[in-house]
Order: sequence, then C-alpha cells, then structure tokens
Amino acid sequence: MTIKNRLHAVLLAAFAGATLVPAYAVADDAQSARLQRQIDALQSQLQSLQKQVSETKKAQREASAQAAQAPAAQAQTGGPQLPFKAPIAMPGGVKMTWGGFLAAEAVYRQHNTVSDIGTPFASIPYPFSPQYKEPEFRGTARQSRISLLVEGALDPVQKLAGYYEMDFLGVGVTSNYNESNSWAPRLRQGYLTYDNSDWGFHLLAGQSWSLLTQNTVGITPRKENIPLTIDANYIAGFDYTRNWQIRAVKDFGPTVSLGVSIENPASQVYASSGAIANGGSLNGLIVNWANAGSSFLGSGGFANNFNTETAPDIIGKAVFDPGWGHYELFGLARFFTDGVFTCNPALVPANGVCPFTTANVGTANSHVTVGEGVGGSVLLPVVPKLLDLQGSVLYGRGIGRYGAAQLSDVVVASDGTLSPITAWHAMVGAVGHPAAGLDIYAYAGTERANGNVFSSAAGPTGFGVTTLSNAGCGIVTGASFTGGTSNCAAVNKEVDMATVGFWQNLYKGDYGRVATGFQYQYIRRKSFDGVPGPVSTSDNVVMSSLRYYPF
Repeated sequence: MTIKNRLHAVLLAAFAGATLVPAYAVADDAQSARLQRQIDALQSQLQSLQKQVSETKKAQREASAQAAQAPAAQAQTGGPQLPFKAPIAMPGGVKMTWGGFLAAEAVYRQHNTVSDIGTPFASIPYPFSPQYKEPEFRGTARQSRISLLVEGALDPVQKLAGYYEMDFLGVGVTSNYNESNSWAPRLRQGYLTYDNSDWGFHLLAGQSWSLLTQNTVGITPRKENIPLTIDANYIAGFDYTRNWQIRAVKDFGPTVSLGVSIENPASQVYASSGAIANGGSLNGLIVNWANAGSSFLGSGGFANNFNTETAPDIIGKAVFDPGWGHYELFGLARFFTDGVFTCNPALVPANGVCPFTTANVGTANSHVTVGEGVGGSVLLPVVPKLLDLQGSVLYGRGIGRYGAAQLSDVVVASDGTLSPITAWHAMVGAVGHPAAGLDIYAYAGTERANGNVFSSAAGPTGFGVTTLSNAGCGIVTGASFTGGTSNCAAVNKEVDMATVGFWQNLYKGDYGRVATGFQYQYIRRKSFDGVPGPVSTSDNVVMSSLRYYPF
C-alpha cells in the first residue's frame, strides 16, 4: 500500500471513530475511554504518515534542485553533461544514481601517432620518421562510460556516498583492432565521501580527480571543470591527474573552502641520449629509479616499469566563490627517490663508467629530492548562461606529470640524485552556449620546460644538452625506417596547442539524450637547441563523436 493510500485509510478510520463517539457516550465509561485511546492512536499514525509524505516531497525537491544545478558543471565528464534522472530510492534510505554514455567516435590525424582517441601531444613524429607521411584514422567506442553514485544520509547533517566510474580505454595483453576489439575496462574513478554540513567538513578517499584539478564551485567531487574536448587527453596546459588520494576539505561559509590532499606519486624521469638511463653509469655511479612491475603490477609477459616512490604528493588548495566567478590558489610538494651505487674509486676509468661486474664492490644509498609548484585558476561567467571564460597556470620544479602533455619531471644529476626540472603550464578557454542544447568551445594551452644540464667525465649530460644532434630530424633515411640511428635527439622543450569544437543535442526527452560533437586541434612540438639548432613538428587532428546518454 502506498503512503498516499495509507493516509486515506487512516483519515477514513479517524472520521469513523469520531462519528461513533457520541453513540457510545451513553455506555459505560470504560468503553468510552477505550475508544478515545483508539482515536489517539489513529491520530498519532496520521501524524507519522504526514511526516513521511513531507520527507518524500522534500527528497524530490532536493533531487530536482540538484538536477537543475548540473548544467553549470557540464564539463565534468569530458563532454556535454545533463542532470542525472531522479535517483532510485532503495531500502533504508539509500539512493542509487546511474550515469554514463555510449559513444561512437572517430579520429583523423595528419601524422600517425599510433594512438586511439587520446593524442600523445609530446610524441608528434618528426619528418625523419615513416609515421610522418602516414595519415591515421581510427574509429572507436572505447570512451563509452558507466558510472554509479550511491548516497545515504546518516542523519540530517551527515551523509555518506560512493562513486564508481569506468570506461574501456584500458589495454590488455592481446588487445587490438584486428577482429574482436578486446579492449579492457579501465577504472577512472572509485571513491567514498563523508560530508558533515554542520561542520562544513568533507572527506574523500579513493581514486578521483586530483585536488589540483579546477572545480566549477567549491571543492566538490563531480564538479570538476574538465575541458569539453572529445580528445581523451584533453589539451596541453590542462593540469590534472586521476589517482588515489585522501582529501580533507573545510568550508568557511559559502565563499571560502580550504583543502589538503595526499595523492599517489609517479615520476616522468628523462633518460635518453646525453642523460644517464635507469641502471646506467655516470661519474662512478650506477643509479636505479625504476623497476619492472610484478604481482598485480604486471603479469602474462606484460609488465611496465614503476618508479621508486617513497612518499605521496602533497597538495593544498584555497577556493573563493565571492558571488561572481570562481577563483583557486594551490601548491604542491613532491618527493623523488632513486637508489645510487658508488663504485670502488680504484675501478672507475677516466670516462666515469662504473664497471658492471660482481667484483665491483661498493656502497649503495637512496636519495630523496624535493620538488614543488604553485599555481591558480579562474572561471568567469562573463555573460551569464551565454559565455564562460577560464584560465589556469602552474609553475614549479618537477611538475611535468600534472600537465596533459606529460613533459619530464626530473633528470639524473651528476651526483646520481633525481634533479627536478623547472617548468610552467598555462591554459585559457572559452565556452559559449548560444542556443539551447548547443555548446561551442575553444581552448589554447602550452607546457614548457627549462634545461637542467650537468658536467660529467664524459662531457655535458642532463636535460636539454645543446651539443646533441638534431641534424637528422628532417631527413628520411633507410635507418629511420628500420629503427636504426636517426641522428635526431630532439629533446622536448615545449608543446603548444589550440582547439575548437562544439556539442549539439540531437534529441532530449523521456528516453535520454543524443548529442553529436566535432573537434579540430593543432599541436606543435618544439625541441631544445642542438646541432645545428632546435627543431619542431606539428599535427592537425580532427575528431567526431556521437553519444547517447540514457540516464
């Protein structure tokens, strides 16, 4: 029986009881008292049912209010976002809300990067490569996404929630496009939250967007301001990660929020021509900064290398929402670790190459180097509901991992330690809403790193050595087609990018929403000076998308 029907039954029973009271008034007092108690019980039940109806209506109003706010954060899934449908009420007051979309997408690149719907911005091929003359087309459904939000109120001020989100951009041992397209599911997000409205306190634990990532309001999960690009790697200059973290946030009214997070570390270590590689020798030292994964980090002959990390990244953030615009300031600290073996000095030759023999007995130690960064961002509703502008910047040492272009964080120094590379990232964007169901966007971004060079017995070494040869970067040879020496060092110094695109609703109704999108992007990759000088390359990329949002 529904609450409404139960309410009607109680009202009828109460009315009947009230009309019978006069008839029994002439009877004995005991029977009259018994009837009065029955009436009191019915009235109590009526009040309880009225409270349930009121709470149900309140929950429906809150769900409608949340739905109305969702378009302001439409970028949170990397495409146009509609409010979720009303959540499913479960026993015990738990609510479940499904989300996600099905995608049919395609990408065409002028130069082949051998990648799917996410472009490796720092790996655009140079003219010497056979890939430079090979245009690339791929059709894919792998960005299709599934999400589930589970919420429950402990009491009027305390709330627990869990969020899970996955797509199919994972790569298995045998994944390919030959026949069955056996691509692996990938965990995008999976975390729990605790919120206390009386304290203004929020806790998040699990895998989520980094605290460094810009939000649209406050420091609120699922309110991240993600670029609307079809490209799964977004845009150069956009700072983010999605990784494990434990985050605590304190609100000071609706205007100011402060947050701190410890997050899973990882490092982009530069180790190419002119720099010491993992397990290589320099100045009588042998270094180790990465090892092949085992157990759940690698199996079936498919194992990545993982850096030697000993401490999490630490991020702090202050957010201001004064009533017009959204403003953020943030800082991070990072800790880079490697192991260093010091050779017996009597065995080190003039070139500083430590002998790789069992007879070479020396000492081993680990070293930790600190990196840091500071930055900020703004989001401005210049023309409310019509045009939003945004900008962000990050500057520091060892910040490469947080940029979408993934430039290097550190390089092995002459003393064997991992030395942070100074860099800066910047991005600007504009999103317009000229008509209902239409979003038009434009973004531009850059990531740039400074050189970090050291002396050694064998000559200059490090990141951005100017004596390396770039002479073969524009010359096609047989060696470049067979993987031989290309005479092209071309150490990445800068990645610049600009993109424009749109999303248009084709259908929006009781059965969900269908949207189509189109994006063009121009990418430019630049190197450090070399012999005879710096070199650059570029790529033109076009992407299309057709998505169905059933929820």
